[in-house]
Amino acid sequence: MHNHKAFPDEVPEGLRPRLRVFFSADLVGSTSFKQSRMTWHPEILSFYRNFDYILHKKYQDFAASLEGALPPPEFWKSNGDELIYTWELQNLTHAHAVMHIWLATLEEYRDTDTDLPTHLDVKSTAWIALFPTPNAESFFRRGSAAPKKGGGLNDAILLQSEMRDDWYTNGHSFEFTKEYVGPSIDTGFRLTAWAAPNRLVISVDLAFLLTASPASSLERLKLHLSGKEKLKGVIDDEPYPMIWIPVGEHRPNNMEDWREAQISRDAGVIRSQCEAIIEKHYRFITPIFLSVATQEEYEWVPPFILNEILEHWREEDLYKRLLLDERQPQTAPAE
Repeated sequence: MHNHKAFPDEVPEGLRPRLRVFFSADLVGSTSFKQSRMTWHPEILSFYRNFDYILHKKYQDFAASLEGALPPPEFWKSNGDELIYTWELQNLTHAHAVMHIWLATLEEYRDTDTDLPTHLDVKSTAWIALFPTPNAESFFRRGSAAPKKGGGLNDAILLQSEMRDDWYTNGHSFEFTKEYVGPSIDTGFRLTAWAAPNRLVISVDLAFLLTASPASSLERLKLHLSGKEKLKGVIDDEPYPMIWIPVGEHRPNNMEDWREAQISRDAGVIRSQCEAIIEKHYRFITPIFLSVATQEEYEWVPPFILNEILEHWREEDLYKRLLLDERQPQTAPAE
C-alpha cells in the first residue's frame, strides 16, 4: 500500500502523509541569568545568532558529502529561549543524517569560545510526528494577506484548505505561517523536561526508527536507555522509556540522576521495548512512514492512517461542493 499508489490523484498534496522530525534547543538557566543582571542581551542574542549559523553550516558540510538530496532544516519557532527546528524525512538515511547534523551543532555550540563573560549551556530534545494524522498542520495569514479565492474569509474550513493548498502548490509562501499540533507534538514538549546539556533526549518512535540501520555508511548513533518514568498525560500516564544520545563526552556528575547501573546500550533491547510501546499505543505514537523508503517496512501507509486521510479529504470535498451549491443563484421555474 504505497503512498502514491494508495491515494487518488485528486487528493491534495497537503493531505498526503509526511513524517517530520523536530529538534528543540533550549538555553539552560536563561531565566535566572536574565533576572540576575542588567545586561543580559548579548548572551541571549548570541545564542539566537550563533546556533542558527552553526546549524546551517553543519548542514551544508554534511549534505555535500551525502549521497542523495537532503533538504535543509526549517526554523519552526522560538519559545522563549528555546529554538525549534524541523525536517521532513523521506528515507531512513535522512533520519540518521539529520541526527548527526544536530549532534554536531550542539557540540560545536557548547564548545564555542566567546568574548562574553558567561556562555550559557544548551540542552536538546528530538521527536517525530506524522501528518496530516494523527497530528495536524494549521495555517495562519501574516498581516493583511487575504485568501486568493472568493468567499474564503467567511468560512474557516475553506480558508484552511485554501492556505494549505497554496502552501504545498506554490512553495512555502511568506503570506502564511504554519503551526503543528497533535499528540506527538505534545509528547515532544513533555520530553524536554528530561533533557540535559550532555544528553539529547529522543522519543520512543524516533528511537525505534534510529535502531534500524541506514542504507548509507553513516556511523551508528549511540542510543542509551535509562529505564522508564511517567510523562504527564502521555500514553495514558504509563511509564515512558527515557532514551537519549550522548552529546560530547559522557561525564555524568550525578550517578542517581543518570542511573548509570540501569543504562542499556543494546540496540536490540531498545528497539524491542520501543516496538512494544508503539504497538500498544499505536493511535497516539507516530506510525513510521517514509515516502521514499528503501526498506519495505517503512514505505506503506498504515490502514487506519490511510482511511482517516481519505475520509477527511472526502468530507472536505463534499463540504466544498455543498457550499458551492448553496451559493449558486436560484432561478425561478419557467411558467
